[in-house]
Amino acid sequence: MTPALSVLVVTYKSGADVDTCLALLAASRIDRPYEVIVVDNASGDGTAERIAAAWPDIRVIAETTNHGFAGANAIAYAAARGDAILLLNPDAYLRDPDAVAVALAHLDAHPQVGAVGLRLVFEDGRHQVGDAGFEPRPLTVAVHAAGLSGRFGLRGVYLSGGQARAPGPVSVDWLCGAFLMLRRAAVEAIGGLSSPLFLYGEDVDWGCRVRDAGWRVEYLPDRSVVHLQGGSGSTRSPRWLDGLAGVYRLRNGGRRLSSPAFFAVPLWLGFTARAAVYGLLGRLRRRPDLLGRSRDMKRFADHLANIETTKAL
Repeated sequence: MTPALSVLVVTYKSGADVDTCLALLAASRIDRPYEVIVVDNASGDGTAERIAAAWPDIRVIAETTNHGFAGANAIAYAAARGDAILLLNPDAYLRDPDAVAVALAHLDAHPQVGAVGLRLVFEDGRHQVGDAGFEPRPLTVAVHAAGLSGRFGLRGVYLSGGQARAPGPVSVDWLCGAFLMLRRAAVEAIGGLSSPLFLYGEDVDWGCRVRDAGWRVEYLPDRSVVHLQGGSGSTRSPRWLDGLAGVYRLRNGGRRLSSPAFFAVPLWLGFTARAAVYGLLGRLRRRPDLLGRSRDMKRFADHLANIETTKAL
């Protein structure tokens, strides 16, 4: 039977995370036939062999080269047969067994929607900023840097917590690739899942291109998926800024205000200010969580001072 849905999972030294991911996927209530394709990006730690042995119904493609997130998904997509394509990170947990069915039903009910995503949360239920948002432009970057996303009707690069609690679907420009369901016709319209970006930012690129092709991109805030994403707070990597900088270059090249300064400087100022505020409040209130946020913000600001966009100043 031809599957209606293809679930694509890319692994790279994913450890036990992918075992939990696949177990919760198998326990999900999915109302149509589906296939699961795992592409292992040359983990070299037995991940591909372990999955193949534990899950004989899953197609495992063991690569000898690390192709990055987009490259590996492109390989999986070439093998996929479903009309709906779900990109699922190995650290994305379907604690809600109806999450996949809800996303599929939304595509069924709205033929103009080419991509749909759900609210991403940490294990403690906190909203994960970065699960959806708007095209990286000078204004959206500045709005995010100033902490004004969702205020006064302003749109930042990322959905704010308030926007992510909307009572119904939210039209956005992109969705996080940790849980990203795409209509095959929309993927074909953008030429597949290739991207010049290796890691981080590919999903922003895909979403903006799907929207450019005339499809709607929608976020469903009333359903959630747990995404680990290094959710311990003070250990968050700043590498996502490299991906965002790459998308900014792709989307703004040759346009007015496309200088890298309009990406790096507002964010650097915003993170530096937040680091100071969180640090002061953390000390005054004796709040380790706020001190952790302060360290995060400082790390992000320091990283911005060294990425390629800033060097063009």
